[in-house]
Amino acid sequence: MKQNRIKDLTQMQCPQLFVQFKWALKQAASQSEPVQFKLLKTQQTADIFRYLNQQQVEFSCVEQSELIFIVVEGSCV
Repeated sequence: MKQNRIKDLTQMQCPQLFVQFKWALKQAASQSEPVQFKLLKTQQTADIFRYLNQQQVEFSCVEQSELIFIVVEGSCV
């Protein structure tokens, strides 16, 4: 079982946030690895969730305190 890579996007703002998200997602897919994104609830994440849903990507989302963790399997992208 492969271990999730954690991509910390908590310091980024749009549009850099979305660009870095898509880049990390593409990297994980090319290596068929899962990736976990760490975000803040206060960040603008609507574009990220819209993109995942439009691409019909299977993902899980966990909220902890002020954080959001999104896990995407590499083979799903």
